[in-house]
Parts: sequence; structure tokens; C-alpha cells
Amino acid sequence: MEKNKLKFLIIGLGSMGKRRIRNLICNGQKLIIGYDIQAKRMKEAKEKYGIETANIKKAAKNDYDVMIISTPPDQHGDYIRMALRDKKHFFVEHPTSLDGYPEVLADKNIKIAKAPSCTLLYYSPIKMMKKILEQGEIGRVLAFQYHMGQYLPDWHPWEDYRQVYFSKKETGACREMLPFELIWLNWLLGSKVKNISGAISKVSDLKMKADDIINANVQYGNGIMGNIIIDVIARKPCRTLRVLGSEGVMDWERFDFQIKVFNAKTKKTRIIDIPKGHPETGYVNEEEMYNEEIGDFLKAIEGKKKFPHNFEDSRQVLNTLYALEEFSAKGKVMIVKK
Repeated sequence: MEKNKLKFLIIGLGSMGKRRIRNLICNGQKLIIGYDIQAKRMKEAKEKYGIETANIKKAAKNDYDVMIISTPPDQHGDYIRMALRDKKHFFVEHPTSLDGYPEVLADKNIKIAKAPSCTLLYYSPIKMMKKILEQGEIGRVLAFQYHMGQYLPDWHPWEDYRQVYFSKKETGACREMLPFELIWLNWLLGSKVKNISGAISKVSDLKMKADDIINANVQYGNGIMGNIIIDVIARKPCRTLRVLGSEGVMDWERFDFQIKVFNAKTKKTRIIDIPKGHPETGYVNEEEMYNEEIGDFLKAIEGKKKFPHNFEDSRQVLNTLYALEEFSAKGKVMIVKK
């Protein structure tokens, strides 16, 4: 079937589901059916983007070709199994649970494209930093510090954070974001976390059961040491990375739109400007990386390109989170399962 003749079924029409509609439209796709348990979301998506909407039973019978799973991260399993049962291509947002993974990892149908989200692999500054490290501008990477933070009520200012999945214990924002950030950190550093220790806690007065800060110490398989802080209490949002190399230092603060590379031999710092993207109104993140991600998923469906992140990779970053949770609960250093 031609790419622009594919029929897409989007499950979940919240913030990410609506974004995926835009991504598909940007990539020339027009045959889109949407479903959400909230009728008002289906109405909004239909009016705003002109898509079809249907209840799940009717939508599933509507001979779709591709499923996009954009539900809360603990609700992916049943839809993964549904896509596998129907032998349909599927893309799924980042999870907090391994529900559905045994089935998808056991499935040997190579004609079905199965893609877990890895959005930040498409983010311009991350791709630029990868090139800097590959070119050896700071020598051999030895260690790093990374801090991702943003005040949780600012995530979705249009709705009460206490009513959204990211304030719940099992699907908390910190719990979601640590493995999400590890996807690109692992790629950038060319390895995976081998050992992890640290603490997970709630230190703020936010009215929720979820933890609000993670402080993790990691050692990678290639020997790189690191510290990672993920929080939802920072009143000023940040994504701040410092990488220490044998011949220099690389610094990145997302909201400065610059990468700074210090050369130990010349004692000079090279400043590289990062092009600004175009966020949708009301959103923080630029649309470009999401559009490119879905573009690569479409290429994977056509067999033109391998999607850069798979379910084995996704399972590994989730197991890294689980190992930290076990350490935090028991105070014992845990080795991450493969």
C-alpha cells in the first residue's frame, strides 16, 4: 500500500495524541481515525484537525493499517496486543510499564513495523553534540552531569496537574522521564547503564502521590561515570548537560540555545548556536523532532529505513529505572538487567 494511502488509528487524543495527528498531517497523511475515552477530546480533535473519530470497537473494525498508541504510559499493553493480533504496524509513546513487552518481543512478524518512541534522538542539539563527541573535540568522554527539571503544574497549564497521569504514583513524571532521557543519553555516550544507585523521593508540597525528584549515580558499560537529576520542582525549566572529556568540556543548557566546547590545549571555548524550532501554541517542545520521528516510522513501515530505537532498548531503559527503584527502597547497588 502506498504511504499516503495508509489509514491510521490513534488511541488517545490528549496532548500527545493531538501532536501525533499534527505529525501525520505534516508527513502527508490524511486518513486518520481517533479514539479517546473522553468524548470531549474526540470532539476537539475532530473539530480542530478534521479527522474521523469512533468508539474503539468501531475504530478497530474500520480496517486500519497503523496504530498510534498515545494513551497514558501504563495503558499501552492491551493496545500493543491488539495491534499484534490484528497484524498492524504500531508506534507507541514512552511507557512506565513492561506490559505488552513479552508479546511484542516474542512476535517474529518482520513485516510489521513496531516502534517505541525515541523523540529526543531527533532533537537538533542532541544530534549536534553527538557529532562533537564523535569528532573527538573533548577527547575521551570520562564523566557527565545531567539535570532535567520543570515545575509539574507548568507541564500542562491548561489542566489541573492533580488530575493528569503524571501526578500518579505508577505513572509519575519523574518515573516516566528518567528512562525517556536515558534513551538519548545512552545514544550520545555510546553505551548503556551497567550500575545504578541513588535516591527517589518527594520533597515538595505538590498535591500528588508521585515522587518529584530522582538523583541517580550511574556507571556505563564503557566506564563513563555520571550523575542524573530528574525533577518536577524546578520553577525555572532546564535541560543542562556537562560532559567531561580527557581534552575538554562540553556544556549545553537547552534554553540558552547554545553548546559550549572548551578546549584544554588552547584554553578557548567555542560557542555553537542552536537553531530554534517551532513549538505549537501552548507547548514548550519544538514540533520538528516529533515530525521527523513519525517520518522515520513511516519509512520503517515502507521498509526504507530501520527505526533507531526498538523494544529491547526500551526494556533496558525501563529496567534501569526499576533497578534504581529497588536500590532506593533497599539501599543496595543493583546491576541493570539486559
